[in-house]
Amino acid sequence: MTAPPGSPGLPGRLVLAPHLGAVATGPRTRRIGSGARGRVLDDLSPAAVAALDRLADGPCATGDLLAGAPPGPHRSALAGLLGVLWRAGLLADPDAADRVRRHRGTTLVEVRGDSATAVAVVAGLAATGIGQVHPRVTGPVGPDDAAAGLPRADLGRARDEALHDLLRTAGVRTGPPGRVPPDLVVLAGAPEPGPDGAVEHLVVTLRDGHGVVGPLVLPGRGPCLRCAGAAAGVPGPGPRTAEPHVVAATGALAVGQVLAALDGPLLGGAPPASWAAELEIDPATAAITARALHRQPDCPCGGTTAACEPPAVGWTIMV
Repeated sequence: MTAPPGSPGLPGRLVLAPHLGAVATGPRTRRIGSGARGRVLDDLSPAAVAALDRLADGPCATGDLLAGAPPGPHRSALAGLLGVLWRAGLLADPDAADRVRRHRGTTLVEVRGDSATAVAVVAGLAATGIGQVHPRVTGPVGPDDAAAGLPRADLGRARDEALHDLLRTAGVRTGPPGRVPPDLVVLAGAPEPGPDGAVEHLVVTLRDGHGVVGPLVLPGRGPCLRCAGAAAGVPGPGPRTAEPHVVAATGALAVGQVLAALDGPLLGGAPPASWAAELEIDPATAAITARALHRQPDCPCGGTTAACEPPAVGWTIMV
């Protein structure tokens, strides 16, 4: 749906961004969101108050919102206010959200691993609307797996069987890719080569008690796993262990990066933060540190690391 005349840059319909609310704090004052992201809008016109109250009730056509203001300066001012809220991320396009939901329902994500980290990723993906998740997770269910999302009743079972049951209970298909390759593979086990073919893949691991998510490899559009290994400069991996709360946080961050990779081409903007980078969670400081990775000059992967400008649709990645 296109935007009506007089509202350049706005979608045809608007809604409050997910998980935000609009609260009346006075006759002409509304607060959208809370905390650092929240904004208090004061001295609003009657048309602006009415528009924000309508948005609080759900999606609304942009033209209908603007029609509540008299033509001329008042309507232009309302369009300007909506534009500011849109660019600030406080308003969203409900039609884009519907497209994302439909797209997620058709996607296939494969998770490979041998630890509670892989379990945390699969358990997190079960609630995201992804249509098919195929767990290739080895080993028996242990106490750390129960903390990562599996019921304690599954202790001692094979991880893959328990995860298949968890996914089916959530209404997620669990079959293998078959002739169609996965849309994305999560590598949450011991270091291994990336999947065959031009399949996007994300590394998730634990290092020195910290969680590490990335790099996200987009074949031909950035450094590969061989580049990342060379950049690390270590002969081999250390113990892949961490406290249960770190495993849970790592799984949650990984799920967010999976969704960013799958949804991004529909929504536009910059690539996910883990593209050509490692995101390391430090549980002691509650900090996430991004470590950029670059293609190694002698690597045949052909990827380059370059600035990414946010386009209207999809990603811009120079190659």
